[in-house]
Amino acid sequence: MNITKTIKKTMGWCPLLNMKPIAIDSGVEYSCVSGTKGSGMLEGKSAVYEENAPYSNSIKLIITLGFVMLSFLYSSAVFGHYFGLQKAPEQAQFALLFAASLYALVMWGFFSMKFRITDNGVEAVMPPFKYSIPFSEIKEMKTIEDFPWYAGWGLRMWGRRLAFISMRKNAVLIEKNKGFFRKLILTTQNPEEFIKRVKMEMK
Repeated sequence: MNITKTIKKTMGWCPLLNMKPIAIDSGVEYSCVSGTKGSGMLEGKSAVYEENAPYSNSIKLIITLGFVMLSFLYSSAVFGHYFGLQKAPEQAQFALLFAASLYALVMWGFFSMKFRITDNGVEAVMPPFKYSIPFSEIKEMKTIEDFPWYAGWGLRMWGRRLAFISMRKNAVLIEKNKGFFRKLILTTQNPEEFIKRVKMEMK
């Protein structure tokens, strides 16, 4: 059995992992971010405002069910022979364990999504990824009511747009005047209030 193919087949439907490769010099950083306030920021920055991303009950249920399903498949592969099922090969057991572990890490990152306003810019975090926009690069900010259905959830990239999506709702759209990504979408709790806070810090 090909382990790589098994993992891809098992994880192919995961709604949080459908990402294209990150472009060089895109500005997306890998960082070790903990759940404590103010952690994971670049040196010299301090959080003026921080909020956790909102989640709908439906997305919580869907993501959690995905993990439960993978955990059940792994348990069946390892302990199924005690209940009359055929024991899965060790390679299949390893593939399912790896898939469940990877899914758990992605799920943790997704539910740790947060948005910050620092003393010199805006930050969006979904561990282990973080994207920062200095105030000097912000061209325009506005709220949007919807975005493409194919955007999905989590950290998403299409074209020169980058999105941190936690649920289907009104979101903040930040347009930049430089850099690879020219548009950033953030599903903050209150888009209008978030924009007001950013503008206050930019004065």
